[in-house]
Amino acid sequence: MTTPEILRVAGVLVVFLALAGLMYGGRLPALLALPTMAVLVSIIGGIPASQIVTEVIGQGAFRLAEAMVAAMLGSMLAAMLDKSGVAASMIKRAAELGGDRPLVMGFILIVVIFVLFIALSGLGAVVMVATIAFPIMLSLGLPPLLAGSLFLIAMSAGGVLNVQNWQFFITLFTVSGAQQLGQDQIRPFAMPLAAIMLATAFAFLLFEWQRQGRRRLWAEPAQESAPSARWWAFLTPVVPLAIILVSDLGWGYQFSINAALVIGLTYGAAASFRRGPGSIQLLSRSAFDGIANVAPAIALMIGIGMVLKALSAPQVVELVRPVLVAITPGSVLGFVALFAVLAPLALYRGPLNLWGMGFGLAAALWATGVLPPGAIMVAFLAVGQIQGVCDPTNTHNVWVANYLGIDVQHILRRTLPYVWVAAVVGLIIGGFMFVRH
Repeated sequence: MTTPEILRVAGVLVVFLALAGLMYGGRLPALLALPTMAVLVSIIGGIPASQIVTEVIGQGAFRLAEAMVAAMLGSMLAAMLDKSGVAASMIKRAAELGGDRPLVMGFILIVVIFVLFIALSGLGAVVMVATIAFPIMLSLGLPPLLAGSLFLIAMSAGGVLNVQNWQFFITLFTVSGAQQLGQDQIRPFAMPLAAIMLATAFAFLLFEWQRQGRRRLWAEPAQESAPSARWWAFLTPVVPLAIILVSDLGWGYQFSINAALVIGLTYGAAASFRRGPGSIQLLSRSAFDGIANVAPAIALMIGIGMVLKALSAPQVVELVRPVLVAITPGSVLGFVALFAVLAPLALYRGPLNLWGMGFGLAAALWATGVLPPGAIMVAFLAVGQIQGVCDPTNTHNVWVANYLGIDVQHILRRTLPYVWVAAVVGLIIGGFMFVRH
């Protein structure tokens, strides 16, 4: 590389680090930091001004359109589960099964939270489920730190199978309508990773319960805020996933993720139907509230799309390719070792955090061809569990800590060893699936 090229690569790195620092320090919201990153990287990379305006900004704003639709549909489904009483009924039924046996109830609640977050996402869903689950956990003796950490691990485990999250990766690796990564590639990795995270939640409950000892904390019972749901409505969260799994079997029908979410919404509305105007309006109210709840995430995706367009531009790709080729391993062992060691960089909006600097790095790794799309998906989905469970900058972590009266940093310190091990196991499995060897 020539000296000017080295200086330009250094400039791109400085932009990344500077804007990440501003996001981490709360000085600049991601909503503004990401478009700024896209424009500055484009300028440093030598993209013409007209191309920056028309492609990076104009086309980039719609780069993740399909993922935006999936986010809206998923949020509508979450709102329906709340308004129809399905989520509340599932949690309360679990409490009845557990009775006065905190460990048994803990295991049951893990499974229920896991199943719910196969469909749910966003802070509103966390608040909805947690305000029901936490009083039950606390009233039977689970310490606040254990209850909060357990909830976050089970939630993240369910999120691995959330098809709206799959759609994000599919959209990320789609160019000119051609998919480089499909749900048939995501599913074989997501299923074992979800099982690993579920086992991690069970192990966390067992070991931490023995470590902390039982103590009884009485709390106010959850308030009845929605009608009881029929048992067949409990299937609503898993309907989209089931449709995708059946579709992958090749039985003559191929459903997209957005189509599966629409069918899930339809099933939920039908399963929750009762006579009266309230039930008739359930779907429309869920649609309006769901879109409102997910609006901040959609706004963020607009900036993310701009970053993806900037980093996938030929000028930028050719600039950073030599550096990424030099530092990215081509073997399974090297792949696992690199991302296992760097896994904590998923914290604090770091370079392995898809909701921080990670979008830029993922786009650069893919655009330069140093790793296949499946391997990049494995890396970010596996280490992303650390972000989903442990990151103190997550709004859901902050809310959980505030609700339970604990320090959000304590959640990080208590859960990181468990989730780090789970991420490494996921990297090993995914490495053998997708990395050339």
